[in-house]
Amino acid sequence: MKILFLSHHWTNNSHHSKYSGFQRLVAEAAKSNEVTLITWGAEQSKYIDELGITVITVKAAGKDFLFRKRLDISRMGRQIADNFDVVHSLYSDCTFHLKPNSYVVTFHVLPQVVNYTAWRQRVFINLKYWILQKRAMRRSRTIACVSTNLVAGIPQKFKSKTRFIPHGVDTEFWNPQLCDEAASPEIKPYWLCVGSHGLDKVLLDEFIVQNPSVQFVFVGLGENTKNYGNVQYMSKLSDEKLRSLYFHAEAVIRPLRFATANNSILEAMSMGKTIVTSRISGVTDYLNDATCVFIDSMKSKDLTQIAAIKLDQHQIRSYAIENFSWKVILGQYFRCYNGKTQEV
Repeated sequence: MKILFLSHHWTNNSHHSKYSGFQRLVAEAAKSNEVTLITWGAEQSKYIDELGITVITVKAAGKDFLFRKRLDISRMGRQIADNFDVVHSLYSDCTFHLKPNSYVVTFHVLPQVVNYTAWRQRVFINLKYWILQKRAMRRSRTIACVSTNLVAGIPQKFKSKTRFIPHGVDTEFWNPQLCDEAASPEIKPYWLCVGSHGLDKVLLDEFIVQNPSVQFVFVGLGENTKNYGNVQYMSKLSDEKLRSLYFHAEAVIRPLRFATANNSILEAMSMGKTIVTSRISGVTDYLNDATCVFIDSMKSKDLTQIAAIKLDQHQIRSYAIENFSWKVILGQYFRCYNGKTQEV
């Protein structure tokens, strides 16, 4: 099958790593299909990357005033779409100029689902909704949502073409068997928290304060002005270093205010780690009582009690492979590509 993907996130321009993020769906599709991806770059170009993916970049300036990069990606997509069997916009952002009823689109956020506190984020998400997302809903052939709370947020008149398809994880890379048992970090033992999106920092602070003997390692959260003595902050790590941090962590802690799909939860699952997190919509699409510890089930915020909860690491990893590996997720998308529907 010839598949055209559109995305404003790719390895040349994304905050996602090479082995993380929704772009990994493209890599999986390229294993057995002829795949082209349109994104943006410093110059207009066309090349074949190391995975055999034909990458087309539209020239875009550093600033993205009124979604100019996303509009240019969709415009290029419209120009060449007729040469492909399937057009899939990996994000709702890159659909504006595509022909009506000609593409599959994936939604990752909606204003009524995410709860941003910074005014710039709130302005951005609402502008995106009214300029790009509403149009994507009207003109798409199929809408995929990475969580059921996003499905609930899609207006009723578009529900018939909407379905829940989970986010995936690269279970081949996020694999504990690839880690060196002896190459442990200097801080040991420790609890790990990765990423700040949707994080309940107030609740996280409570865990820090009530567990002074526990060491925490936070990746990508920025420095905390409270300067806790039992917290180490890290950023800009290689994928291999992050994988090693997951492997050697006692557990992963992710208290959340909101969620749709969460890369760090999926990565931790793939590494077979015990995860302590919030029982909220967007999390329960991925985790259950057999694969994590929900905070509302804990008697207190004392993390020493987690040691007595025996979760099976092999079961957690197997659950991730069986339900969220990119091969499994691509199979669900092929139902969309082939025009088959499934009730939401």
